[in-house]
Amino acid sequence: MSAAAIHHWHPRRALWWGLALMLLLAAGPHLPRLPLPATLAWFLVVGWRLHLGLRQRPPPGGWTRLLLLLLATAALLAQFGTLLGREAGSALLVLLLALKFLELKNPRDVSLLVFLAYFLLSVQLLFDQSMASALYLTVAALVITAVWVEFSDPAGQRPLDRSLRLAGVMLLQALPLMLILFLLFPRIPGPLWNLPRDAHGGVTGLSNEMEPGRISSLAQSDAVAFRVTFDGEIPPPALRYWRGPVFEHTDGRRWTPAEVPRDAGDFIPRPLGAGLTHQVTLEPHGEHSLLALDRPATTLPGARLQADYQLLRNAGPVRDRIRYQVTSHARFDERDLEPARLERTRRLPAATSPRVRALADAWRGQDNDPRRIIERALRHFHEQPFVYTLNPPLLSRDPVDEFLFETRRGFCEHYAAAFTVLMRAAGLPARVVTGYLGGELNPIGEYLVVRQSDAHAWAEVWLEGEGWRRVDPTAAVAPQRIERGIDPRPLREGEAVDFRLPVDGRVLSGLERLRLYQDALDNRWNQWVLGYGPSRQRELLQGLGFTDLSWQGIARLLALAVITAMVLVALLVLYRPGRRPDPVQKLYDHFCRKLARQGIRRRAQEGPQDASR
Repeated sequence: MSAAAIHHWHPRRALWWGLALMLLLAAGPHLPRLPLPATLAWFLVVGWRLHLGLRQRPPPGGWTRLLLLLLATAALLAQFGTLLGREAGSALLVLLLALKFLELKNPRDVSLLVFLAYFLLSVQLLFDQSMASALYLTVAALVITAVWVEFSDPAGQRPLDRSLRLAGVMLLQALPLMLILFLLFPRIPGPLWNLPRDAHGGVTGLSNEMEPGRISSLAQSDAVAFRVTFDGEIPPPALRYWRGPVFEHTDGRRWTPAEVPRDAGDFIPRPLGAGLTHQVTLEPHGEHSLLALDRPATTLPGARLQADYQLLRNAGPVRDRIRYQVTSHARFDERDLEPARLERTRRLPAATSPRVRALADAWRGQDNDPRRIIERALRHFHEQPFVYTLNPPLLSRDPVDEFLFETRRGFCEHYAAAFTVLMRAAGLPARVVTGYLGGELNPIGEYLVVRQSDAHAWAEVWLEGEGWRRVDPTAAVAPQRIERGIDPRPLREGEAVDFRLPVDGRVLSGLERLRLYQDALDNRWNQWVLGYGPSRQRELLQGLGFTDLSWQGIARLLALAVITAMVLVALLVLYRPGRRPDPVQKLYDHFCRKLARQGIRRRAQEGPQDASR
């Protein structure tokens, strides 16, 4: 296109509206994450250029665009403190896309804008890889391709529905190649690229320490923590304790795990009876813990099982969705407790109040049998006016004393911590275990969904001749918690928790059934698409009869499949049976052949007008 033509380039109205829609679809998922002033500025800039373009007016001058660029950069630096990282980088890209639209003045800018829109769609995968997000991105890619098709028609005679249809055909033609690349591209463990550090800033889960209020904040979130399928029958709700971090050390307020020496040998559990095998699909939570049904007895590849039956990942915190299989047992052969752990789990905080010590001494004075002491402690929680609430009053420097004798309102971590301190005051080894309790059965997919609102804490007491016994003091105050999940609605300070009926205990509404279907689809998507890694690829290729599963063998298979697919697509595109040639085109080709015999040859890229010059 000549310089004069570019100078007088005025896209038709339909293309302007198409470009604006393309930008909205590409930037739409990112706009809610931008600061409100930046979002408003984005709409103002796009609307301004659309207004000018519809009236065939030129874009603003270079100084105006430079000023807007500097203002956008300063605003992002003030908001994020950097232009790097997932959040700040995507926000910068969104604003630059609007500014590029503002300076649109020639066909080259349109092509660049289309490629930037495609790239911005791919950036959304850094935030959300769900099936709903994939469907949205597919529709957005279809619209962007249709806008590109519309732009490629200079005469502007192609109807809009035909552009959409042609764009759909192009995407369908690319579908075989996409499937081949997805299935056969050599897989590597972990994510294909390293996400920036702030990509994991929003993950939630159990912390590696416990303080009053930490788990209650999790319990007000309805986000999925993990999903579980079982090889056999699903255990009843009262046995759905999911083990996470174990805390043996406390200063009276904060609970932390015991330090494991670097030279500590591998822990070899001695389970008794049959185990329960289950597969866990764990969502990212930013810690090393791998959740499993209480208590796990399996050592996983890339993980270690500690002597406190905590399953930990060796390869760093869980930053991506992972899937693993583990076997758990209810009973273990635990004949003795090593002296260091015995001393550590009996140790009382130095600031333990006299009232706490006196209460434990009174129970021990009535009967020194550890089992009777546990019964008296549970009876105390049941008979005294304790309240189970997500929004307890704030506690001072001695939270256990104040909780037991004054506020008597708390969440599971308050009860577990207080019960453990009381057991230690009575001379019994005890520790706090955190994890999750319960799980909602999805009857569509026959699996359990454990949510952050199921976060829980309980205690374990060492009994001679029996080993570690799980004791849940929360059950003495709110027995409904064992069978039901928590309703995460906001509560007033000290207000008692409400519990929701399990799915299999009530008639489901249409909306609830739809939610279960959606979660079942998401679970399949997580396992077969997002979870398609090296092991699943090997299973697929072995099932198809391939034996050379080295990366070189898979690469050769990939190249062969890509070439075959491209040849088949080319044949489908070029071969049109029964189509009669255009008579005008036939005459023109005959004319060109006659010219060629006279020494006048038309170049392959020349049309009739260029060839006549």
